[in-house]
Amino acid sequence: MADWARISVEAEKAEIAKNDYNISPSRYIHTADAETYRPLAEIVAELDALEAKAQETSALLRAVLRKMGVG
Repeated sequence: MADWARISVEAEKAEIAKNDYNISPSRYIHTADAETYRPLAEIVAELDALEAKAQETSALLRAVLRKMGVG
């Protein structure tokens, strides 16, 4: 996308009508770069690994606390 396309746009009358004649620039000019998303399977795998690590850490902490006579 050319830089000028981020600050101006020529909107068709039909598009403006479809938007209830709202000519707010944010309806027609998109200045943000396209976002990229990680695959859902990758995110779930990372969550599973984090959950396993949290359980391991919790078990180690409980063992230390038991040795100290707490809990």
